[in-house]
This record gives sequence, C-alpha cells and structure tokens, in this order.
Amino acid sequence: MIYITLPRFFLILLLWLALAACQPAPATPLPATPVPLPTATPLPPELAALLDRRESAIADIESIRSLYNREGYDPAELDRGLRSLVPTVQALDAALAAAGVQAPPYPLPPTPPLKMQATSYDLGLVSEDGVRLRATFYGPGQSDAPAVLLLHMWDGRRQDWAPFAAQLQAAGYGVLALDLRGHGESEGERDAAAMTQDAAVGVKLLRAREEIDGDRIFLIGASIGANVALTYAATDAGLRGVALLSPGEVYRGVSAPAALAGYGDRPLFIAASTEDTYAAASARDLAGDRSILLLLDGQGHGVQMLGKTNGLAEVLLAWLGDQ
Repeated sequence: MIYITLPRFFLILLLWLALAACQPAPATPLPATPVPLPTATPLPPELAALLDRRESAIADIESIRSLYNREGYDPAELDRGLRSLVPTVQALDAALAAAGVQAPPYPLPPTPPLKMQATSYDLGLVSEDGVRLRATFYGPGQSDAPAVLLLHMWDGRRQDWAPFAAQLQAAGYGVLALDLRGHGESEGERDAAAMTQDAAVGVKLLRAREEIDGDRIFLIGASIGANVALTYAATDAGLRGVALLSPGEVYRGVSAPAALAGYGDRPLFIAASTEDTYAAASARDLAGDRSILLLLDGQGHGVQMLGKTNGLAEVLLAWLGDQ
C-alpha cells in the first residue's frame, strides 16, 4: 500500500499539468483549396519591352565578342557593332532606372574607339551565292572618305593593284582590292557572269564602314574587271562613277555595251593602249559625251598601264577628285 500525503499529491498534479502543457498542439488541417503564393507585380508592357530589347542587345554583344580573332570576320566591323550596341544598353539601363526598374547587372565591355589610321589588312567576304572571297582593305585615315573598289584582270589577283591602291590611300580614299572568284585566295569557279556578285558584296562592305561616305563610292576595273564593274554599276544607281582600264565590248560573255545602257549618264573614265587594238576599239565605242577617254601608246593592257610612267595614275586620281 502506497501512502501519499496531501501536499505531495498536489505537487505531482502540478508536474502532470506542466507536462501536458508542453505537448505540441494538433496540426491544423490544410484547406481544400491551396492558398496562392504572392507573385511579383507584372511590369507595364512598355517597360517589359525595354527589358526585352536590353536582353537582345546583350545577346548581340556576346555574339560579337565571340567572333574576334576568328577568320573571315573584319575586326573593324565588329568594333562598329559594339560601338552601336554598348550605348544602346546604357540608354536602356538609364530608361529603366528612371522608371524605378533595376535591370539585372551586366558588365558592359569598353566601347572600341573609331580607328582612323591609314592601315591595310586582309579580310574575308561571302558573296550572295555563298562564295568565300578574300580582299585587302586600305583604310583612308579619315572620316567621311570616298572609296574605291578595285577589280582585277582575268588570271590576276588583288595584289596587282597594290601600288595604285597605296596611291589612292595616300590621297584619302578607302580602298578595297578584291580577289574575284576563282582567283588569288578566293574560292569558287571562274564564272565571269557571276563576278558581279563579288562586286556587290565588296560595295556592300564599303557602304557599311563608318569612315566611308556611302555616296562617294567608285569602281575601277581592268580588262574583265572593267566589264564586271560596268555591269554591276548598271544595277546600282548609288555608285558615283566607274573607271574602265582596257575594257572589251564583250569579255567572256560579259557585254559592256549592254551594261552601258543601264549605267546612264554618270561619270565614266575609259583608258586603253592603242596597240591593244580590241580594247582601244571597244573604248572608243563605249565613250560618250560625259566620258573621259584616254588612249595611250605602247602601255600594255589593264593594270599594266598603271605601272608605267605615263601619268595615267595621276590623271585617274584627278578625275576621281573632280566627281
């Protein structure tokens, strides 16, 4: 038999009550319908559009940065892209901040400076029909410069123009000397009719450059390059003028008279050597009222005429400057 005195009984009762109070309360059952979590207030459409534009510009910046030091990409053109995109992101950030929106942080690259050095370098182009071409660009060393695209002879290459290209560059012209398809370092078959596409991509590159005045672009071609230059120029009214060195009435199926009709009354310079009878006769036939016709004696064919001390290069430079 256990005897519990009254004070001891009350002490045990108090301990039991204290232990009962420490037990966890039964869980409250979840409601049948889930309570939605709080969501961020959606941005107004105009601010959401700014964020989308910012993300797109940043993606373009990253794409451009990945192309540096890869063959076939002109560093100057990549710089030009960054010079456009970096300020765009900065402006969008400012607009979003003014509206109280904090855009995700992104470390912008430095804006490349516009280089005005009169340097030259090789680059790659791709024609509209997918032919990979090589060219040399001679920088003018100044802004708002006129430009010249040089098209060589059959069996020639862009280096044939190097001395004259240097003269043009020294006179403040941007110059692009192109290896036509199937020549020099350019790929593709030697298709004279398709060479107008080579001229087209060359002109496109010149127009895209910041230092070039797109309204003052000239074509100079030699032999088949002359016929190609005139044929392409007939389809591009934005070209300022064309110079033909030893053109032919028809070279490898490319007709100069047919192109002349579409060329109109824009400035035209024609030169040939008298002993080069076919080119001389073609030059006479092509010359019109607004043309400059220069016939030389014993000076060879096409680009060869520029390598002589006959004043042709100086006359051609003066003609370009007058247009």
